[in-house]
Amino acid sequence: MSNEELLQRLHRTWVQALIHDSRNDCAAIIVDAELKFGYGHYDWGTQIDAILVFLPFFSYNKLNEDEYDDIKKSLTNYFLAIADGHIPDWDNSYWFSQNFQVNFRLKLLEIEEDWKNIIKNLINQSKELNQGLVTEKVFARKGQDILTYNEMKFGSQSEIRIAQELERKKVLFFPLPLAVRNETGQCYKDHREVDFLVCVDGAFGILEVAYHPDRYEQDQEKDVWLKKSGILCIQHYTAEKCYNQSSTVVDEFLSILARHKR
Repeated sequence: MSNEELLQRLHRTWVQALIHDSRNDCAAIIVDAELKFGYGHYDWGTQIDAILVFLPFFSYNKLNEDEYDDIKKSLTNYFLAIADGHIPDWDNSYWFSQNFQVNFRLKLLEIEEDWKNIIKNLINQSKELNQGLVTEKVFARKGQDILTYNEMKFGSQSEIRIAQELERKKVLFFPLPLAVRNETGQCYKDHREVDFLVCVDGAFGILEVAYHPDRYEQDQEKDVWLKKSGILCIQHYTAEKCYNQSSTVVDEFLSILARHKR
């Protein structure tokens, strides 16, 4: 088995073991990671003595917060338990668990052509974006920071998982867009923010990530407000299901949206 294949199998087993033990919070951190072996140079030669886990910005930043220390320890312990006996040159389980290192590092970005101008455009656009405005205000009132992924704002990890799934399926979507219909002149009545506005073959639908089971009346009022303008496909899914079964949720939603094509 090549080292590349071994790395892929270790990664896959690592994620699956965490999910099996209901450690989805840990699995979400490493699912998009890139693994490489680290090598040490000793008197007897070169030996694999570490696994380097390269993480995207969001996951790396989260893992370095104090509140994530337990998650980092859990990730390390799970990997050592899984990799024991599979890493070349480590025959003694005790010495392996004591000396092998799991190092988390930031995944560097690829260099795009004319990348500096791309960044300048992003900076200019960020001053004008309406995306995630309502959610950002709610978070600010609570003294919390809104989540970001791939230059987009989100209110939860569940929303990020749905966005990642829509990206994988190459579907056009608008995360946390601000909807405005100036009926009363009062922002809190004329503005609505939905979780995802999705467009497939000219058909628009809304996918909502639900957190509060007791918000039925408020959600119903918002749905009716949107349906008045002709958006008839509005589906609500629990945050738990969006996080754990994002692929199933998106597949089901797209199947329902397909029935609304004109």
